Amino acid sequence: MVKGGRIATVVGLGLLGACTRPVEDPLAVNSIYWGLEPMPVYRGELPEVLFSADDTPTKQGFLYSSMHDGEVAAQYVDRALARLNEPGEAEEALAEVVYALEPAVAPELTAEDSGIVTGWAAHGYGLRRALRNMIEEIAAASQTTAASAALREYGPRAAGCAENTLDRADRLLALSQQILMGERVSALEPTLRRLDMLAEELNQGAPSPGEGGCGLEEVKRYLDEVTPPAGSS
Repeated sequence: MVKGGRIATVVGLGLLGACTRPVEDPLAVNSIYWGLEPMPVYRGELPEVLFSADDTPTKQGFLYSSMHDGEVAAQYVDRALARLNEPGEAEEALAEVVYALEPAVAPELTAEDSGIVTGWAAHGYGLRRALRNMIEEIAAASQTTAASAALREYGPRAAGCAENTLDRADRLLALSQQILMGERVSALEPTLRRLDMLAEELNQGAPSPGEGGCGLEEVKRYLDEVTPPAGSS
């Protein structure tokens, strides 16, 4: 059971404390916030990955949802390290990591509102779910006769980097759950530091040769090659 009050979710995740990293918001860059701006027209490929998916929070695409939850996981592993000596705080931060990766298996809160969990930093869709959906969408679209040359070239590379990220997310989830169910967090600083590196690699990737270490930032770079220029028809 997670102890203490929840950490308030801050728009853009910008005020989580000194241990956090800034989050680039692709929706802000493109001035796309549903309900505040008219829904733009998207004419490119991979609309559910790059633009809007019906079942994600506020209709975000799978890539944005993945990068957002990946950053939340990395920030809260940082927070767990920073709060090792504060009773309950490190455990609460690791619960946030689990929720960002797989909401259905996150520890219960001490306070719930009519069955709806409130106060989590992540959106509640889950990094692993968004990644699996993104991989499936890219693979299916890349194999159709209507696929552009850019999608046929860069789609499989993007899917490969997403698969790398999913593998890291699986390992991060398993280790986070083991810590929460096992020893006192304060005795596990070396393990948490390994988790910190793994969580950072979700978005940034790992410095390894070839594409074996790529993460979600590389997915975005590949799919930028498929995205039509702004204002194109």
